Amino acid sequence: MKRLRHLLEYLLFLGVQGLVRLLPHRAARGLGRWIGRLAHGLPVFRRHRRIARRNLALALPELGEEERARVVRACFEHFGLALLDAASAARFDLVELCRRMDLKGWHHLQEAERRAREAGTGLFVLSAHLGLWETAAYPPGIYGGPLHVVGRPLDNPLLDRHLARARARYGNELIPKRGAVRPMMRVLSGGGRVGILIDQRARPTEGIWVPFFGEPAYTTPVLARMALRTGAPVVPIFGYPLPGGRYRIVLREPILADEAAGLEDEEAVVELTRRYLAACEEEIRSHPELWLWMHERWKKA
Repeated sequence: MKRLRHLLEYLLFLGVQGLVRLLPHRAARGLGRWIGRLAHGLPVFRRHRRIARRNLALALPELGEEERARVVRACFEHFGLALLDAASAARFDLVELCRRMDLKGWHHLQEAERRAREAGTGLFVLSAHLGLWETAAYPPGIYGGPLHVVGRPLDNPLLDRHLARARARYGNELIPKRGAVRPMMRVLSGGGRVGILIDQRARPTEGIWVPFFGEPAYTTPVLARMALRTGAPVVPIFGYPLPGGRYRIVLREPILADEAAGLEDEEAVVELTRRYLAACEEEIRSHPELWLWMHERWKKA
């Protein structure tokens, strides 16, 4: 029964993707935004709306109730756009995808590469569930060799293999989240690049308390511990939709392990993790409607 369900889901996905590709890319984005607006009003998403409003009240208390409602609605619209944008953009070859990219701060990645070579290691590319994070991961792989992205495989193996092929087409590979440390170390020891998302809640047994929007939140310490162990720089990167079916990819200044020099081991882990989240927080504050507010980020247990 599960295999049949996975097959039906996959066939439905292929059908939707095929229909989306009949539209111009800008029209596909518009349709996605409309679908997100429709989903916002459906009873099935009532719990997600409630979580998003609660998170916004906690993280951005300066927003009034009306403004929070607007951000939540815009958030649903954005994730509808993001879904159909990914389906539509799969038609682009490398030349067309690159033509649509506006890269800002690329020198930060080049600086991190220089430091990584001097340290005899690779580097990390850090992002969040903000904007178009899948698209943000493509330029490092296109222009500088594979980016090995850490993530949880999809529950549907057919969809998961499809996504893996799409990533590989643009030069990236997936490291399954479970048991990821050893593969990550192999990539770093070979001078490669590892991509990781850090903004989601970690399990209490696996995470550490670190301030996020001024509130303690369980966050994975793996990135900080590996950066301290290897000396690998961490480059924050974020992707945003631009008008006309284009993309802006923003790279920020590298966060270096020696910025926590002089601290005890666990203090250094907390300090570096705080810096990683601060980079994400600054971007989210600039684009609050583009972040995944529907996630239980500040859940205590």
